[in-house]
Amino acid sequence: MKILNLFKEPRIIAVLGDVNEAKSNLLYHILNELKKEGTFNLFTYGLRNELNEATKIFSVEELEQIKNSVIILDEVMTLWDLNNRMAKRQIENTLRLIFHNNNILVICAIPENMRKFIAGKVGAYFFKKITLSDLINGSKTKIIVTNYKGNELGSSVLNLEKGETILFDGLHYHKLKVPYYEIYDTKVNNEPIIKKLLNPTKSS
Repeated sequence: MKILNLFKEPRIIAVLGDVNEAKSNLLYHILNELKKEGTFNLFTYGLRNELNEATKIFSVEELEQIKNSVIILDEVMTLWDLNNRMAKRQIENTLRLIFHNNNILVICAIPENMRKFIAGKVGAYFFKKITLSDLINGSKTKIIVTNYKGNELGSSVLNLEKGETILFDGLHYHKLKVPYYEIYDTKVNNEPIIKKLLNPTKSS
């Protein structure tokens, strides 16, 4: 399954998974695969690493003016107030305009943020490890996840390794390997919170 096949026409794609399950690493992998195929205009929101080929945006106003581009929205909760029911119409209008402006939008989110009105507009999903109870009951997303009957699906978790993803392209499920990109890992140089003792003593 070539990732390029998902990027041939305007659509909304979601990268969905629990916290700290390498969703951002998957985003960088998707971009690297696309760069192998050709050039494209790229706009990003929320990505922690600087990408030379990307234009960073910081507001909905900027987002709504983008045309003929690939748009990556990481940390989508900080751009849209998904807990505000009054903002639902505004978000729907923004999504409609993004589509009308011939863009491909990739949203990165945790399961509880994939509201029903957003899920209804998503054409393809990349799933990482997901706690099923965090999915919104009755949503298109939960139906797609629970319809999957592979060995990775348990009663409470869609259990995937960090180097794996399940792509649902709108018709079929594909399990894909995702390489690790240390260059984009913002946590790799974090100091350990609990530091090992040089001469640990045995407890009595």
